[in-house]
Amino acid sequence: MIIIASREGQLANRIWHASAFIVNAQENNYRIIHPFFDEYYPFFSESLNRNKSPIRFWGKRKSSAYSFLQTLLIFGIKIFLKLNIKKLPFFEIIRYEGYDQEMKPFDLNDENFINKAKSKLVLVCGWLFRDTVNQEKHKQLLLDTWVPDKQYQEGVESDFKKYKNEHDLLIGVHIRGGDYKKFEKGKWYYTPEEYYKKMQEVAALEIFRNKRIAFVVCTNEKNISMPGTEKFSVFSEERHSIEDLYLLAKCDYIMGPPSTFSIWASFYGAVPLLMIKDISVNINEFFFTTNAIVCN
Repeated sequence: MIIIASREGQLANRIWHASAFIVNAQENNYRIIHPFFDEYYPFFSESLNRNKSPIRFWGKRKSSAYSFLQTLLIFGIKIFLKLNIKKLPFFEIIRYEGYDQEMKPFDLNDENFINKAKSKLVLVCGWLFRDTVNQEKHKQLLLDTWVPDKQYQEGVESDFKKYKNEHDLLIGVHIRGGDYKKFEKGKWYYTPEEYYKKMQEVAALEIFRNKRIAFVVCTNEKNISMPGTEKFSVFSEERHSIEDLYLLAKCDYIMGPPSTFSIWASFYGAVPLLMIKDISVNINEFFFTTNAIVCN
């Protein structure tokens, strides 16, 4: 059995992180317990309550009592590691920390890892645990697992219909602020003005000639306002983060910086994603067609 014993980032990070274990456990027939999804569980409670995947969530809502138990678990692991106790006959701690883009992921298909997961209690700590092999094989399981609750689905559908009306294409624009001002020394933090310039470049592409385009801005920034033009409309409204995420998944294209938020939306909706790694590069037809990917 695996216990996910660390809190890895925000919403999309935690979905991706848990998903790697879900597909690996499904393929290899072991169980998972996740004690660090409590603040997001209520967004998916309807699908997770009928969940047939190998994962089980402890703590279905955030509370001070449960936060204490989480702290106790983290503290206990630190004590064991400080004493250099990583394994005993009945349990083991596997720590693989780091968010470095160049760091090699921990392959969950490693035979030793799978044997441990099936034979003892394994506490895993860290971000870079991956299973790209089974991610596509068991994609439908992930789609069924991470269905937002009905109230959020209704919000997404309402906005989608409103934006799609009188437009041929919806292009989701993920504007990531907040922590991106410091993450990776701010290299992927772009201003609203810089995003707007990219939107103008995309709207001018020959492949979109005569298309009625609407850009749907999804962001954790406040008070972003962008004018529409005769070539395109812009919809920038404050929404719940879950509605932003799944609205992106319903768009025809997504553009944004490297982020698990837009990557999950691309994966979930099979939507081409234009990942902007360098804001200074002009977006032309060649750049768009060679850099737009679907995150399968």
